Amino acid sequence: MEQTPGTPKALMAAVIGMGILIVVGTVGLVGVIIHRMGAHKPPIDAALSLPPVPLQTAATLPVLPPGARLMSMARVREGLMALHINEVGRDRILLWHVGSDHLIPGVESSNAPMDTPQ
Repeated sequence: MEQTPGTPKALMAAVIGMGILIVVGTVGLVGVIIHRMGAHKPPIDAALSLPPVPLQTAATLPVLPPGARLMSMARVREGLMALHINEVGRDRILLWHVGSDHLIPGVESSNAPMDTPQ
């Protein structure tokens, strides 16, 4: 009788080994995803970690420099306000701790006029 060629044992071991690695990798990936979903903490903003700069002792809005305008205010969370200030071609967003009268520098940008296509 003729004997049919069989699968080499090394090839069979390699296939079984890769199958085990696929299963272990999938289980590990699902475990990492579940762990990250359960241990999620919101990131701390870099602006909130800066040391506060003391303002005037009054509990009113900070005095703006000449030529600056307060564009808008928004409550970020309890006792913290975001102030949008426009100073001659520059927009700034400052964070203001209302209870302690501290001002934290935020984001600054320049309002460069955009060229319109003709």
